[in-house]
Amino acid sequence: MSTAYHISLIGMNTPHHPDFVIDRPQGEGCYVLLCFSTPFFTRTESGIEYGLPGDCILYDPIFPQYHGTVLPADEGFRNDWMHFGGPIIPHWITAYELPVNQLIRTNQSLFLRSHFKSMDSEMSMSRPFWERKVQLILEDVFFTLGRYSATSYQLEQFSVSEREYQQPFIEARTEIHREFSRPWTVEQMGSLVNLSAERFSVLYQKFFRTSPKEDLIARRIEEAKIRLINSHDSMEVIAAECGFNSLYYFSKLFKKRIGNSPTLYRKAK
Repeated sequence: MSTAYHISLIGMNTPHHPDFVIDRPQGEGCYVLLCFSTPFFTRTESGIEYGLPGDCILYDPIFPQYHGTVLPADEGFRNDWMHFGGPIIPHWITAYELPVNQLIRTNQSLFLRSHFKSMDSEMSMSRPFWERKVQLILEDVFFTLGRYSATSYQLEQFSVSEREYQQPFIEARTEIHREFSRPWTVEQMGSLVNLSAERFSVLYQKFFRTSPKEDLIARRIEEAKIRLINSHDSMEVIAAECGFNSLYYFSKLFKKRIGNSPTLYRKAK
């Protein structure tokens, strides 16, 4: 058995009677992860809170647990859950900046179901290296929750109208990156989401922490690095195909960002 972690209990889509309430004033003595697929109430660091399908919470071993169904209800709450521990868990909590004893709202009712299924299958079948596989999946649970928590926190910094633009901006950025060789202007980029160049630049900076032009240059430089290593094309051809209108400009930007000229970069690789 792995000494880095241990999973004592795991369950998926577990039904409960509407009157059933978990009440553990001293905690469970291990970490408990709950992912709900129905409305519920629970105790968090902020007090009693109401949760929605897709909400998750990671309890530490001594936090007083208290959760149940929001009444009136014909059916009780359902959730995926896991009891686990081990010396590696606090390291993951720190590494992935995972909030403990707080609701993590994902808006996806089966947010970690596939992870739970995979871990349960590995533990049941005990195939070669299953313990290592479960550890990798469990770490990905922490990674996924940590990333979602960080993303949700970032979204809270945006206004309602700004949040509505996030997905269109992601799609616009994907198109700009895919068509990196085009001679994009900020006005053309803004037209992808029906915004002026000025407003587009402001929101782009807010969403991606870089300007549209700087982001495009970074994408072009990354493509140039790939071509310098994997092709025998001349510098002029690579510069042109990566969207730079002059070899001098390309070489200057490349050296400034990478630390070497394109020629030296190619030789070093």
